[in-house]
Amino acid sequence: MNIVLHGQDELRLRRRLAALRAEGGEEGAGDPDVVLLDGRDVKPEEILGPALTAPFLSPRRVVVVEGLLGRFEGGGGGRGGTRGPRADAFNPLVEALAAGIPETTTLVFVESELNAGRNPLLRRMDETGAVEVEHFPELKRGELVQFVREEAEEQGVDFRRGRSVRALPEEEEWRRPREDDPAQLLAALHPNTLELARELEKLALYTMGRQATVDDIDLLCGGERETTIWELVDGVLDGETSKALQALRFLLSRGESVSSLLAQLAAAYRPLSTVLDLIEDGKSPEEIGKAIRRPWPRLRDAAIQRARRLGREGVQSAYEILVAADRGTKLGELRDELALEVAVTRLVALAPRAGRRAS
Repeated sequence: MNIVLHGQDELRLRRRLAALRAEGGEEGAGDPDVVLLDGRDVKPEEILGPALTAPFLSPRRVVVVEGLLGRFEGGGGGRGGTRGPRADAFNPLVEALAAGIPETTTLVFVESELNAGRNPLLRRMDETGAVEVEHFPELKRGELVQFVREEAEEQGVDFRRGRSVRALPEEEEWRRPREDDPAQLLAALHPNTLELARELEKLALYTMGRQATVDDIDLLCGGERETTIWELVDGVLDGETSKALQALRFLLSRGESVSSLLAQLAAAYRPLSTVLDLIEDGKSPEEIGKAIRRPWPRLRDAAIQRARRLGREGVQSAYEILVAADRGTKLGELRDELALEVAVTRLVALAPRAGRRAS
């Protein structure tokens, strides 16, 4: 059996790999019938040697090759390609797959996300008809929240809904989580399933059977970068100058690039144009939430309120501000951080002005 496992849902991928490895013995890497190979510099004969060998103590031999197919991502192996080896170098492996690996061997290739249609070695392996490809795609936000709930139940973590109530210094108040659902907060902080499982393990030990709250998540599982970016976006769109500028300075102090922050601010305004179109078309809040991929009532309603406050003129002005800031930094007209801070200040000012116009 020859299998390719790839994708960004790392936890499900690793669990599938663990199940396959168990077929070669329960002792894992120490078992003579489980062979682990570093695919980043492996040669075809180093794979075929163990793959063509009969198992010693177990009914199956499991050979795991991690990182080989990733060497052919990004154009490696194609015409004129200079990145990585050529796929031709692995013809002996492809030919052996086509001829048939012994039935007592499970050969597993492990990667993160692959471009299945453009990876030359994967295409050749797939053309043999002897390889199964299993894809573990990244979970979307709603799927992540459901995953957190299911994994929490497995690990004995019980969530209690409710707003954050822990004491914070006044200057840190802007960092207080706004979610009242611990599962939603945890999914927002850690979008990787393997990280989420580890955070839930810590949470189970920390809470020791009591219910876990958003404050427990914030204290134990905090993700400063993600939450602060959302604090910046929320402060800008809601016209909260102090909150936006504090978050901006924190991000810059942590090494966030000006171009990245400008791009994320621009992305925050894109759904608002869609919302305005849908409002004009008489769509319901539920239809709007589905269209902008924010079906959760709190996030959906916040987007609708912000779009109404800004209006088309406000959204257009926001884009003009961001384009001007981007142009200024690229032409050297303003120091990058100064241009971004000026842009954020101008964006913040749009929200209350738009609100007064609407009223």
